[in-house]
Amino acid sequence: MVTVDRRKLAAPLFAQAAAFVVVLVIGGFTGHAKTPSPAPGPGGTQGPAATTATPTASSASSKGAALKLTVKVIKDGDGLPLPGTQVNVLQTGTLTSVVTGTLNPALEFASNVPAGQYQVCIQPPIGWDSKVRTTHVLADWICSPADLRTSPQLVTFRLSTSVGQAGQ
Repeated sequence: MVTVDRRKLAAPLFAQAAAFVVVLVIGGFTGHAKTPSPAPGPGGTQGPAATTATPTASSASSKGAALKLTVKVIKDGDGLPLPGTQVNVLQTGTLTSVVTGTLNPALEFASNVPAGQYQVCIQPPIGWDSKVRTTHVLADWICSPADLRTSPQLVTFRLSTSVGQAGQ
């Protein structure tokens, strides 16, 4: 019969447990304990943090100078109402949500964001399409690049209804 010396097993077990604790502590200090932002759904209409109704900046003041970003929508045509349309400002490269909110009755949204490069996205109701060539679609959101590295920026979306264009 083989007997196992428990003292020989205890040392590696404690060393492994100590290493695990060290990894947890390092992860906590380096910010790896943060929960990631949800990514845009594969075919869904919800993008990252799309349910926030008021402008919120994720530590804009703690990252240095904040610059004003203004989003304006110009509508051509009649369709479903645009006030209340979701706005989402994503950091270019990581697509991390920086600011979210909704268009006001004047079809505008404004917030201070840290200096940087962003994708400014809106999610208009069904039936509205962008008529600006610099926009692109990202998971059912209409997005436009914005460079706020040195100065405030105005991002304008020109939307028109797509009703009656389905067969063209």
